[in-house]
Amino acid sequence: MTKHSPAREILQRVKDLYDISTDADLAEFFGITPSALSNWKYRNTVDYRLLFEKCYGFNYHFIITGEGEKYAPDEDEILEIQRGNKDLRSLLLEDGGMTQKKILIIEDHVQMRQLIERHLKKEGYTVLGAGDGTEGLALAKEHVPDVIISDIVMPGLSGYEVLREIRADLQTTHIPLLFISSKADVAEIRHAMNLGADDYLTKPIQIKELLQAVHARLHKSALVQRQMDSVLQKIRSGFVRVLPHEFRTPLSTIIGGTKYIIDSFESLSKPEILELLKMVNSSTNNLNRLLEKILLYAKLESIAQEGEEGLEQLGKRVTENAGDVISDIVLDAAQAHNRMKDIELAITEENLAVHINPVYLTTLVTEIMENAIKFSQAGSPIAIGFKQEDGVAVLSVKDEGRGMSPSQIKSIGAFTQFDREMYEQQGIGLGFSIIARIIDLFKGKLTIKSEPARGTQVFVNLSIAPQAKTKKSD
Repeated sequence: MTKHSPAREILQRVKDLYDISTDADLAEFFGITPSALSNWKYRNTVDYRLLFEKCYGFNYHFIITGEGEKYAPDEDEILEIQRGNKDLRSLLLEDGGMTQKKILIIEDHVQMRQLIERHLKKEGYTVLGAGDGTEGLALAKEHVPDVIISDIVMPGLSGYEVLREIRADLQTTHIPLLFISSKADVAEIRHAMNLGADDYLTKPIQIKELLQAVHARLHKSALVQRQMDSVLQKIRSGFVRVLPHEFRTPLSTIIGGTKYIIDSFESLSKPEILELLKMVNSSTNNLNRLLEKILLYAKLESIAQEGEEGLEQLGKRVTENAGDVISDIVLDAAQAHNRMKDIELAITEENLAVHINPVYLTTLVTEIMENAIKFSQAGSPIAIGFKQEDGVAVLSVKDEGRGMSPSQIKSIGAFTQFDREMYEQQGIGLGFSIIARIIDLFKGKLTIKSEPARGTQVFVNLSIAPQAKTKKSD
C-alpha cells in the first residue's frame, strides 16, 4: 500500500495545481489561519477531510502520494466524507488507486516481457506473464486480470485471436486489452481497434507511455464500475419500493389458479378449466412483460452510461417508412386493448425515414400508446399524429385521460407511480423512463404537456435521415 507523503510535499502539490504562490494564500484557500497551516507543516499532519473538500475535482491520490492517476469523486462521496462516514484513504482504496491490480503480459520476447514486468511491479501491480497467446488466454480465464498487455505476432494464438476469445467469453469480455506491436501502419492499428482493442502502442515501447495507458484503462474501468453501481442501486431501490406488489399480483393468480385446477380437477368442467387456464396464461404474460421491461430499462441505462462505446449496441440507426411503421404499432396496441374505435390517426409522412433503430421505435411508440390507453377511459379519443415540421419528424400522441400536474411531470422517473392510493394500476412506472432514455440515445427531444383530469399530450422530435431529405427534393 502506498504511503502518504510528508505534509510539506502534499501542500506544495496543492500549490502547484492551483497556482498558489504563498503560504498566506494557501491558508486562505483552505479557510484556515496561517498558524493552523504551520501546524500542518511542522507537525506533519494534514486535515484530509478539508483537503478533500477544497481540492474537489483534482487528483487526490497524486496530491497525497505524488503518484497515480486522476480521481474525481462524485457528490455522494463528498457528502460521505463531510459527514465523517468515510475517510479519504478508504475512498482511494475503493477506487483502486491504492490497491494492487493484476496485469497480464502476453509477449514471446523474454527480455521485453521481463522489462515490462519489472516496471509494473515497481508501480505496485501484481504481474502475470505468458510467453505465447495460448498460455496467455489460459491465464486470463484463470485469473481474470484487470488489464491485459499483448503482442500481436506470437507462437500459438496471435494477439488478434486472443482478443477475439477474450471478448467472446462473458467472464473476460470486460477486460481492457492493450496491444504492443512493431506493426505501425494505420491500417493495422485501425484493424486492432475495430476488433475491440482498447489501445495500441508501437515498439520500441516507451515505458512511461505504457504506464500511462495502463493507468488510463484502470481509471476508466473504475468509473464504469461506479456508474454501473449507480444504475444498479437505482434499480434496486425501485425493486424494494414497487416490485413486491407487481410480482405478487400475477404470481398469486398463477399459483392460486393452478392449485385450484389441481385440487378440483375431477369436479371441474372443461370450459371451467379452460377459463382458469386463460386467466393463468394472462397473468404469466403480464409477468413476462414486467420482466422484459425491467431488463430493457437496465440495458438502456447501461448503454447510456457507457457513452460512445455503448451507442454501438444500438445497431441500425435509421427506420425507413416510419409513418407506416408507427401506424401499424398504434393499431396493434389499440386492437390488443379493444380501443380501435377511439383511435384518430393523422399520419401525413408515411415514407419518412428517421434516425432511430426500428426495434427502439417500436418500443417507444408502444410505451407511449400503453400509457395513453392505460390512463384514459375506453370511449375517449386518442389522437396520433406524425408529420414533418421545421426539418424534423414529429410524433404526437394525445389522450383525454387522467393527466398529470407540473410537479408530477417533473418527478417522472423509474418506478414512479402517481396517485396509486386513488387509482388501481398495473405496471411499475418505467414507461416514461424508457421513452425518455430511447429518445435521448437517438438525439431526439421529448415534450410532455398535461393537465390533471384533462389529459396528456406527448411530442417526440426525431431527426430525419439524410436520404429521406434527398428523396423529398427529387
